[in-house]
Parts: sequence; structure tokens; C-alpha cells
Amino acid sequence: MAEMKKLLIGVFLAALVAFSPVAAAAGKDRDAAPKPKQTDAPVVIEADEIYFSDLTGTMFAKGTVVVTQDKTRLTGDLIRGNAKQNEIWIDDKAKYQEFNTNLTGSQVNYNYGTKTGTIAAAKGKIDKDFVTGEKIQLLPGEYIIENGTITACPAKVPDYHVSATKVEIWPDDRMIAYNAKFWIKNTVIYTMPKYQKSLKKDAMASEFPEVGQSTNDGTFFRQHLEYPFDDKFAAYTDLAYYSRRGMRNLYGVNYRGNGYSLGVLYGYSIDGNDYWVKREPEFNLAFDSRQLFKLPINYTIGASYGRWDDFTKSSWQRTYGIYFTGFPIKLGSKSNLVLGTGVTNVWQSYDESTNNTYTYDATLVSEWSPNLSTYLGYHYRRNMSTLFAYNRPEMAREGDLGFSYKIDPLNRVTLSWAYDIGYSRLYDADLTWSHNLHCWQVDVTYRFKRDKLRILFATKKF
Repeated sequence: MAEMKKLLIGVFLAALVAFSPVAAAAGKDRDAAPKPKQTDAPVVIEADEIYFSDLTGTMFAKGTVVVTQDKTRLTGDLIRGNAKQNEIWIDDKAKYQEFNTNLTGSQVNYNYGTKTGTIAAAKGKIDKDFVTGEKIQLLPGEYIIENGTITACPAKVPDYHVSATKVEIWPDDRMIAYNAKFWIKNTVIYTMPKYQKSLKKDAMASEFPEVGQSTNDGTFFRQHLEYPFDDKFAAYTDLAYYSRRGMRNLYGVNYRGNGYSLGVLYGYSIDGNDYWVKREPEFNLAFDSRQLFKLPINYTIGASYGRWDDFTKSSWQRTYGIYFTGFPIKLGSKSNLVLGTGVTNVWQSYDESTNNTYTYDATLVSEWSPNLSTYLGYHYRRNMSTLFAYNRPEMAREGDLGFSYKIDPLNRVTLSWAYDIGYSRLYDADLTWSHNLHCWQVDVTYRFKRDKLRILFATKKF
């Protein structure tokens, strides 16, 4: 009888809400919170007791109360609301959930019509970051934290964090912190009036410095900083000091348009093989990855023009290209095959040369267990000759093999080999030991064929 009462009241409430009819969802997993979709989904109210006025729309529910719309979920012991206004209030402890977001707090106000609200004395997780805030505003696709903190470190007392008077977060996109202070333990290492950071899956830059040592360049210190002028235009710098080379800074500005970015940069860059180049300057245009019609293929388009100098020669260089990447192909339950192909056109003023490089890639990645993964790759490049060594493919036909093994919670080893198929020779053999230092990580890499050692100490990528 109680279940029937809950169901009938839920359906009656829905008649006054500007959504689809409500039906109780007894037995659903209350802790699951998949990715939300912007949809006028029904509102579901689960509670031990529900009281409702059909005249005013006023309602309150008590017991273990769960209010769900699509994948957005609010939980509390006592919830007040108004069905005609599409609003609910929770004065005491409450829980807010949606895809990759899990917050607890109090004094919650939420409107299911506009999908907006606030939660006070909040803490929890948004995307990959742990947050706290005096108040967090809940908006479609955005969160605004007032007088709060943010960190990727999951420790109860974080090794590092950022505090700010306001933090704007767009999950899977970017974050902006205002009047930001950057802390390591209890010490502020620097401050910025405004700071921006990419939250995209492939973003590597950290708001905290990296320290390392390399055979070629000596001891180094690196720090990425980005300052947004508005929601589209930002300036950034990669500050870097190498004991054997001095300062090797890179400066740039970038404009984020609708589906593309346009930027200019000036300064030094180093690639994975320790080759340097200086851009004096370079202009870049890049389009966001898009799906090719309805095919299981994504493609990216980019172009650049600028003056390069590698300390032996300089040249104005114009580059444009397109690259296609297939959706991962599942091979069994543990392996994924990714295929890709593209073409890049490069013109150099140094010798008035024009070159089209065609690239074909196949990579098989296998996750055999939580501790063991392997990869196997084949790469073919046609017409790969370029003027500069920086980021230049070194083999026309390359075979890659590697594996990564987690020895224990603190230690992992990675072995990788690169084989020059055209000349039937082992080209590179690298061994990396990674040691977990709480929320930091040290990577020690020895390159056997090059007899080079590299050590990097940085924040751990969670």
C-alpha cells in the first residue's frame, strides 16, 4: 500500500510539472550517475513519505528521499519543493550526482526546469578534480565554485591544491580560477589574478612545476602558465630553464573559436628526442576533431606558417595537413586496434622545396590485466624528408613494441622498442621506471641505443 501511495503521488506531482509524467523508480541503483543529456525527462521522486498540495503545488518528502531527472540525482532526508515552480530545497545534508560529478553539502536549491541550482558548504569531485567551496552553482555544462579549492590529489590532506575566490569549470574542456593561489602543502608558491587550464583528455600541462635531469640539457625546471582575457582569447607561456642551455621559454596567444583555434607563438620547443627549434614566430590554425559524415572515422585539419631556427639554419616554413583516425576496433575482450592515415604538405623558403609526406599507422593496444598492458604498432611514411630534425619521423617503416607492468601500488616499469624495418635494425630501446610518490611521480628513463638518461619529477597524472 505504501508503494502504491508513493507511485500515485509521484504521478500526480508530475501532472503539475512542465515535464513528462513522473513514475516512481523503486529498485533503481541510486549511486549510479551516467553522463547527463539535455532532455525534458520525467522527474522521479522516491521517499518513505510524500505530502503534496494540488492547489499550491507545495510538497515535501521525508525518509530516504531521492529525486531524479534523467541522470541528475539529488538525495536527502527531508526535501521541500514546489511542483508548479519545478523547484526543490534541501536544508540539511544533501548529495548531488550526475556524470563524473559527486558533491555533498547543504542548503541546496535546484530547479529541474532550468537545470540550475546551488549547494552550500560543498565538497566532492567534478570530473577528475576534488573540489571544495562555500557555494557551488550548478549550471548546464558548467560549475562555478565560490571561495573554494581544487586539486587532482585524492589525499585527505592534498600535497598540492589551488585556492581561488571563484573557479569556473567546464568538464572535459577547461577551468578558470580567479585570484588564484597555488599551494604545495601549506606554502603558497605563486599567485595569479586569473589562471586557465585545459581539462581535455589529452591535456598534459600541470599548474605545478616539473623538475628533471637529462643527459643532453642538464638539470631543468619547467612551468606552464595560461591567462585568459575572456572566454575565447588567452595568453600562455612555457617557462623553462636548462642548466646547459639557460632559459628556453615559449610565449603565445590563442583564440578559441567555434570549432577551431587560432594562435601565434614565439620561443623554444624540444621534442622527445631532445631536438630543439626556435619559432620566430609561428602562426597556427587548428580545427577540432570531427566525425567524417556518419562513418566510424574522425579527422583533424591543421595549418601553420612561421620562421624556424635550429641554430644551424633558419627557414620560413608553411605546413598544412589532414589526418584520419578510425574508431577503435575491438579484437576480443582485451585488445583494440586503431588505424590512421594522413598527408602533410611542407614548404621551406630555405631551399624553395615542397614535400608531401603520407602517413599510415596501425596500433594494437591490449589490457591483459589491471597491472599489465602491451602495444604493437606499425608506421609507414612516404616522402618523409624534411629540413629540420625537430619532430621529424626518423624511419620510413617503423615497428613498435612495448609493455607496461605495475609491480606494486608504487612502482611500474615500461619497456619499449622501435625497429627500423627498412634497414632491419633495432633503432631504439627504452626502459622507464615510474615511482609513485603519493600525488607526485618520478620517471627515470634510460635510452639504451642512445646512452641517454632522463629523470622527471612532476605531479601524477590521475
